[in-house]
Amino acid sequence: MTNASNNMKPSEILRYYLNDEIITKLLNVKNRECAVRYGESFGKRPMLFQYPGDIENLVKTGATSFHVSEERWNNPLDLSKDIAKEKLSDMRNGWDMLIDIDCKALEISKIFCKMLVDKVEKEGVRTVSVKFSGGSGFHLMIPYETFPATVNGIEANRLFPDAPMIMSIFLKDELREKLKAILEKDYGVKKLAAMFKLDESKLYKNGVFEPYSIIDIDTVLLSERHMFRMQYSLNEKKWLVSLPLDKNKVESFNIEAARPENVDTSKDFFNLSPNKNEAASLFIRAYDKFEPEEKADKEANNKKEFRISIIPLNEAYLPPCIKLISAGLQDGKKRSAFILTNFYRNIGKTKEEVASLLLDWNKKNKPPLKENLLLQQVNYAFASKAYPPPNCDAEGYYKYFNVCFPNETCKLIKNPLSYYLKLSKSRNEKRPKINRKVLSSV
Repeated sequence: MTNASNNMKPSEILRYYLNDEIITKLLNVKNRECAVRYGESFGKRPMLFQYPGDIENLVKTGATSFHVSEERWNNPLDLSKDIAKEKLSDMRNGWDMLIDIDCKALEISKIFCKMLVDKVEKEGVRTVSVKFSGGSGFHLMIPYETFPATVNGIEANRLFPDAPMIMSIFLKDELREKLKAILEKDYGVKKLAAMFKLDESKLYKNGVFEPYSIIDIDTVLLSERHMFRMQYSLNEKKWLVSLPLDKNKVESFNIEAARPENVDTSKDFFNLSPNKNEAASLFIRAYDKFEPEEKADKEANNKKEFRISIIPLNEAYLPPCIKLISAGLQDGKKRSAFILTNFYRNIGKTKEEVASLLLDWNKKNKPPLKENLLLQQVNYAFASKAYPPPNCDAEGYYKYFNVCFPNETCKLIKNPLSYYLKLSKSRNEKRPKINRKVLSSV
């Protein structure tokens, strides 16, 4: 029997993958980009698996796991890292909504997975597949065919990754109180803190237990050309199989079923028979509930005026998220413009300086935003009181377009501006006196 805590031998990996039934499941990719992992690193991209010999040759040369895109492409082999976002939309013929449950405790992952299945079914979605990730979480998939063909005149294939992100936020918001109640009742905050080896204070937000402090939907996957582990592929950390499951039997899942020697290949994660538009209600309700950007921006700023500090702009003190945003983006550009505007304003930059910084930043974006949109953002910001950029944990921001990669200093702050002020203070940056009269008239 394979011990999940030990590495599998190359001969064991080879024996597992060179099973005709496993190979058949790995070939069920249907116009998806494919990739192979060799231990700690990925092989070349793009790749496409078409024949049993493709899988056999890859395994014989050291492949340990297989990965596919949630996006569907006209021709996956035409993809490259240099293709602009608009061109990618032209090449994409669809996408599935892939919900990746991120949690270190399998039992709690089961609870949340069951809740998500029940919730999407309540929204009218009957076609949803589930698989164990091979680690301690689960993957849920709602196929593209269930979504409306167009939304507000925009073809659905062009709404990636915004649409799955909005639906993920919607589902989390809808389930927060129920999940909170279950975890408090069945576990309690003290037990949860011990389970996850966290200080109890880390499990609270604004004085209230936050269930998503210990379990969440991994949003890294909700970005262009990101991949997820293929069904029946091995997980290199635990050497368990990413195993398709009956969506109604998640709670009874036993990890022994995911050991390579025990795997039952009767289920398929991708072979579904979706009904057209069955997820239309979920799609529309999520969009209706997702607040207009300006309103959400104000909410994210705690509705509290922030005291402006005039500090020289020193890139060495920028938090990781601001550095990543400043390098240019494909996704999240509008919200990043809002973040940068408030960040620069609160270190004392004038309206003209902020506009100039944003226009320079926009040249790095792929594709860039319209310049008049950026100038409107700056004018809007300077027409009212000064607010800080959204907090690090604000819904719909940093981690939702994959710029949140915290370092040690990030653990001490709740807002990117606080990070900058903390470092500049520790380096004894000179701060000129603030002329409130001038600032208020800008």
